[in-house]
Amino acid sequence: MQTKFAPGLVIALFSLLLASASAQGPTFKILHSFAGGPSDGNYPSSGLSWDAHGNLYGFTLTGGADTTGCFSDGCGTAFKLTPSNGRWKENVLYSFAPATYYYQLYFPPVIDAADNVYGVQGNWGDPTCQCGAVFELAKNGNTWTQNVLHNFTGGFVSGTPDGQWPGSGLVQDAAGNLYGTTDAGGNPNYYYGTLYQFTPGTDGTWAYSIPYAFYVDGSPYAANPYGQLITDSVGNIYGTSSGGLYGYGAAFELSPSETGWNTSILSSFTLSYGSYPSLNGVVMDSDGNLYGVDPDAGANAVGTIYKLTPSIGYWNQTVLYTFSGGADGGFPINVVVGPQGALYGVTSRGGIFGYGNVFQLSLEKGNWKETVLHAFANKTDGGSPDAGLTLDQQGNLYGTAGTGGIYGYGTVFEITP
Repeated sequence: MQTKFAPGLVIALFSLLLASASAQGPTFKILHSFAGGPSDGNYPSSGLSWDAHGNLYGFTLTGGADTTGCFSDGCGTAFKLTPSNGRWKENVLYSFAPATYYYQLYFPPVIDAADNVYGVQGNWGDPTCQCGAVFELAKNGNTWTQNVLHNFTGGFVSGTPDGQWPGSGLVQDAAGNLYGTTDAGGNPNYYYGTLYQFTPGTDGTWAYSIPYAFYVDGSPYAANPYGQLITDSVGNIYGTSSGGLYGYGAAFELSPSETGWNTSILSSFTLSYGSYPSLNGVVMDSDGNLYGVDPDAGANAVGTIYKLTPSIGYWNQTVLYTFSGGADGGFPINVVVGPQGALYGVTSRGGIFGYGNVFQLSLEKGNWKETVLHAFANKTDGGSPDAGLTLDQQGNLYGTAGTGGIYGYGTVFEITP
């Protein structure tokens, strides 16, 4: 006998199923566990970047094919994750060569339309200065070859003071120029850092220049820049630095003009209101507001999330959330802006297991509320994330955990909020 259901009962059952699915909360999935050794990387150290085909790229701190240097752990890798039928396959694109010091691949790569990979290393490079370098991994078929675009010298390049110790990853503008900052070098009287630029040539070469040296006017408002950069639609560059009016850091804007670059201080941080901004800089929402984290600030000295709102002639700074260091996490790494205006990020410590969290910060009835999406246990899920998140077009979150995983060398994960 065929069983029939009343329409009202069918609707009720469907609603119950939807409610049950919603109650399950966010979905956490491991895309890759790093195995270490010569065939894989150890300890993912950078955030992830997308190419035009939906693949993810990143760097590991150690591991790779050449294990003759770097304490026999390898000198790090560039890796790629390719999605296929609901799974992700990892390939090591390049194993970095031995050097006196680790490459310090802390910032996410830039991927161009030809799938060439660009990155910065925090030290080594010039054998005398060992002040860092900018490199390209040029793709030829399924092979990537490393080309050094510039070794920082801290001295002079073609009569111009050079920078040293790159303090940000690279960012690319609409014209294809690459920009980054160094924490030191620049003006010979101060050495408080530079904005450097690579301009692409028609023959595939890059022209290196320093369009701006920090602290050139003698005012201590933006010095020793560090933290990832962003650009807006008209070519302005935003970032964070040490210095500032009170000496605890600042958020700045660099604007191009016919006579050069002009700098504006958007906010100077204080000990009581947030200080020493994160290496992940700031992010911008669709209304032009900026968001960032201070990893050591706040009443509990374990981090805050702040917002900078443009007004006439100045920017308002608001602390949206102060971490306790307990179950809510501590020492935030970054935030990204989701499709509905919610903020997402990771903490490197805290959480119910002590190995950090993935969190969501959303505005509810005029107040910002934190929700923990995942608490790392330093088991197969990974632990202690020390790089920021990235989003796909559907609002899914992707990131790396520096430890844990099946082999103990870190993971790449995805979260559907």
